[in-house]
Amino acid sequence: MENFSSTIIFTILPLVAGLVIFLGLFKNNTVLIRRFAKYFSLFYFIYAVFEFFNRNTNSEFGSIFTNRFYITSWATGGISIGFDTIGSIFALLVSFLILICFVIAKSTINTKQRIFYSFVLFFESAFLTILSSHDFCIFCAALLFAALCNYVLIFNFSSLHAKNAAKHYLLLNSFVAFILSGAFALVYAILKYNAIEANIINFAYSSTDLSGTIQLILFIAFLLISAIKIPLFGFHKPLLGIIENANASLACIFLSEFILGFFIFIKFNLYILKDIFQIFAPAIAIFAIFNLCYFAFLAIGEKNIKKSFGYFCFSQSSIALCALCSISVDGICGAIFQCISQSLILLGLFSCYCFASQIFNTTKLPFMGALATHTPKLAAFTFVLTLAGIGMPFTSGFCAKFLCILGGFSTQVYSQNVIWICNLFIFLGFTLGAFYLIKTFQNIFFGTDECNKCKTSDLLRHRFLALLGLSACVITLGFIPYVLTGAITKYADMIVSSFLM
Repeated sequence: MENFSSTIIFTILPLVAGLVIFLGLFKNNTVLIRRFAKYFSLFYFIYAVFEFFNRNTNSEFGSIFTNRFYITSWATGGISIGFDTIGSIFALLVSFLILICFVIAKSTINTKQRIFYSFVLFFESAFLTILSSHDFCIFCAALLFAALCNYVLIFNFSSLHAKNAAKHYLLLNSFVAFILSGAFALVYAILKYNAIEANIINFAYSSTDLSGTIQLILFIAFLLISAIKIPLFGFHKPLLGIIENANASLACIFLSEFILGFFIFIKFNLYILKDIFQIFAPAIAIFAIFNLCYFAFLAIGEKNIKKSFGYFCFSQSSIALCALCSISVDGICGAIFQCISQSLILLGLFSCYCFASQIFNTTKLPFMGALATHTPKLAAFTFVLTLAGIGMPFTSGFCAKFLCILGGFSTQVYSQNVIWICNLFIFLGFTLGAFYLIKTFQNIFFGTDECNKCKTSDLLRHRFLALLGLSACVITLGFIPYVLTGAITKYADMIVSSFLM
């Protein structure tokens, strides 16, 4: 029962903190609201780190990194909750992103602060519930609640174009969640008919006993909900509209959506529905490689810095998808590490680009240039994060890309000719992404001088601390990646072993 209560506390705390702000305990005192949210997130993140790394192995969070796959605590009524390995790592990552979001928000969110801080905390609680819940109904309800929180945040803190994109994004999520709920209802009925407790854990153990039609329906439903968030296929337009009109504080929201998409894809499509995944893996790999190169080309040609960054995000997310489709230990390990690394790097780069666009009062790259002499601190952080995005050694970007490529070469699923052709296109995508980052950095900080009429000032203290924290994490994971790769490798080994059974 101790395990269950600790997990409940971890997922409910952000919801309680958000309600404290939303219900007006601080009235409209913006200073108190901002400080409460920021310090709560700081202590909450410290608490999360303590829970995950310092509890003894008999407790819920302490055994995360030694458990084979699932950690489940049961409550009355058949509801189960608990973090598996990937869920625990992603929960820690999102807690850190929310903390960075609140640090940056001091200068980017000036109105409706009660709505902003409360709904970000609501979103965090919903996100953690999705990661830890093993109950069908709670899982779908948390998905819809997270999408609703996204909609409220974007509607209130973005331009008109982002509001329209947010409506489409909410409708897409709601439609796919409705399909997923119907598929879950079928599984629920089948498990109950066979006198099996109806939850995601037993669904994982019994998935091979389901008919091929039901497995296919579930696979498509999970693939669609992942595609909206990663994204795959043609689901990028609403998310691109959100990124194009978002500010630095909202960046953690769409980056968290990427993380959530990968979690759902890995846990359900890759592991639980592995028989169907083996059939669709080549097609998904082809789509991912196409997206990697196509979106990188679009990013290079786009003049709007935020829109080009959106294309770059989609391109980078495709790297992890390619690695997952290799169905190898190194590939899956690299895909998870890439997801973690790119979240930190992309949040830092997007924040830097937003700060630069505020100085120039435009998002058009041709009207930016020669900012390095006026803002050396911003230039230094952007340079470090650019190197990490390229994949420079001793950064997390290098470790992630190296593992992904290693996984591609070590796969036993495809022939050697196919592997070499696929990796050739992946290297092309890497090169195009590196060219985009270098070109953008050179244009903003060393291009034609456009600072004559700008009010230039270097990083404020809270922005400096946010970028310092992100850069420190990127470099730390580059020097000591085994902090995460040890646990991820065990998780990946267990998944690959299930394919060989």
